[in-house]
Amino acid sequence: MDKLRILIADDHHILLDGLKVLLQKQKDIEVVGMFSDGKSVLEALPNLQVDLALLDINMPKMNGHELMLYIRDQYPNLKVIVLSMYDDVGHIMEMVEAGASGYLLKNITDKELLEAIRTVAAGKLYFSSEVSEKITTLAVQQQRRSEENNEPRLTEREVEILRLIASEYSNAQIAGQLYISERTVETHRKNMLRKTKNKTIVGLLKYAMEKNIL
Repeated sequence: MDKLRILIADDHHILLDGLKVLLQKQKDIEVVGMFSDGKSVLEALPNLQVDLALLDINMPKMNGHELMLYIRDQYPNLKVIVLSMYDDVGHIMEMVEAGASGYLLKNITDKELLEAIRTVAAGKLYFSSEVSEKITTLAVQQQRRSEENNEPRLTEREVEILRLIASEYSNAQIAGQLYISERTVETHRKNMLRKTKNKTIVGLLKYAMEKNIL
């Protein structure tokens, strides 16, 4: 069986040595390079056969994000897992959007690190539980904002008619008040129900009150 070829880039030498010892104990993994800055990785890549890279973000000469963008453009088949102390959603999403297949915090266990490596090597994504929670929270917030931005907007004429409906005007009375036909009034009613996804005028009025339209 071919071994999984891994390079590690981190400016903490104690961590580098620890990772090397852990990975070299695995029968299915081979460490092909260890680097303390992003620029060294960039220079070494043309002469290395690598399947997966473990990258820190905060590195001298070239940081993890810059290196990630370079890898994405020049080595699109090289899978990357970020191993970082940064647990904020800004850094997480920056690296994910740059092409990282995994994001782990440095407080993970050896077992989880190995699971993440093998999961990403198999073509899947892997995020530690804290990271997953932050990505999920961000996705929910964005969805809610999107839904708020997509709130149906009633036209001035529709609001005018809705206010008359709230004052218990009939279609005929509304038509007379606004100098339009009853059919036009009924069309506006149907459009407002459709826009707000209500089936009854009572529901429409309740919606309008909740949204401070009335």
